[in-house]
Amino acid sequence: MSKFIHFSLMRTRLSAQDKAVSAFPSSALLLCASLLSLSVSVHADDNKDQLKTIQQNIAEKEKSVKQQKQQRGTLLQQLQAQEKTISSASSQLRGTQSTLSTLSKDIAGLNASIDQLQKQQKTQEEILAKQLDAAFRIGQHKGLQLLLSGEESDRNERILAYFGYLNTERQKTIEELKQTRTTLAEQRVSLQSKQTQQKSLLSEQQTQQQKLEQARAARKQTLTALESSLQKNEQSLTELRANESSLQNKIAAAERAAKARAEKEAREAAAVRAKEQQAKKSGSTYKPTQSEQSLMARTGGLGRPSGQNMWPVNGSLIHRFGEQLQGELRWKGMVISAREGSDVRAIADGRVILADWLQGYGLVVVIDHGKGDMSLYGYNQDALVSVGDQVRTGQAIAKVGNSGGQGQPSLYFEIRRQGQAVNPQPWLGR
Repeated sequence: MSKFIHFSLMRTRLSAQDKAVSAFPSSALLLCASLLSLSVSVHADDNKDQLKTIQQNIAEKEKSVKQQKQQRGTLLQQLQAQEKTISSASSQLRGTQSTLSTLSKDIAGLNASIDQLQKQQKTQEEILAKQLDAAFRIGQHKGLQLLLSGEESDRNERILAYFGYLNTERQKTIEELKQTRTTLAEQRVSLQSKQTQQKSLLSEQQTQQQKLEQARAARKQTLTALESSLQKNEQSLTELRANESSLQNKIAAAERAAKARAEKEAREAAAVRAKEQQAKKSGSTYKPTQSEQSLMARTGGLGRPSGQNMWPVNGSLIHRFGEQLQGELRWKGMVISAREGSDVRAIADGRVILADWLQGYGLVVVIDHGKGDMSLYGYNQDALVSVGDQVRTGQAIAKVGNSGGQGQPSLYFEIRRQGQAVNPQPWLGR
């Protein structure tokens, strides 16, 4: 019974509410709808403003990144120019030092020769003085008197003979003394000329040294600016990939450029080997010429890795093949610490197909050894060979440096087989 009363009361309240709603003016309903629509519109405008702000921030960031890339590109161009200047200055300095060394030897030789000539001159003057004294003692009138007197004794003949001999020796001594004095004067002039040249070269050497130090200081500033502009992680990783791709493209282009000559040499080498085989079959031997031996050596590849090749530089390993470089990237070669300016040597016979500056690798030399084998030498201060040059095992091809933005003098060394970087350690041993 109580449930029924409660239900009735609820129906009465709901009915009253329905009447109140139906009695609510339609204008009020319209006002509520407008307020709701205005609220939604204001919220949408806020979102648009936020989106616009975000887009402006993105545009500013992209502009900043673009400026950083432009600045970095400019700095890399500066670094390339500065490192080429360092390479040129160091090469000129080596030439000047070599010339100075030769001049110093020439000057030392001239000084020794002048000393000897001065001693010789003194001896000759002493001999001449004795001869003149002897002539004075005998007296020219005595010889004349003997000739006019008509005396034919043995004693007179001996005196005349001695007198003639004395005159002959005196004339000979005078001529030798004249020649000594002439030679001495010429060598003194030559010495003065070489000393003047030495003084000029020493001044030139000082200028070259200053130029080299200025280029190194400018390079250091550029590197500092590069470091400060570099957002290391992702940007550096992207750059490393780009550097590697650029190196591969450059090597591929160099291979294409040298392809015709490489194929021609490979055919010529195969013909020489065929001659050797034919001679062996016929029971005789065919001895290749020196030129043919060189051809086979530089086109025969590096062979199986068994520690048979020499190291390109003497030094300690900083990075090994396969070590982590950054992120998922790994070293494709070895980095060997070495003294700046020391020789970088070819590990085997071959032909130079690339000698150029590449971003990340600095001044690079690549040698083709035939049969798809190549060796690569990077971070160099100076290249001593040019594209197309034939090189022999152990030949100096570059100078150790720190080009490509490296922090210390070292050599980056790779071996590539059929275009793929492989571990060079087995070819070098230890």
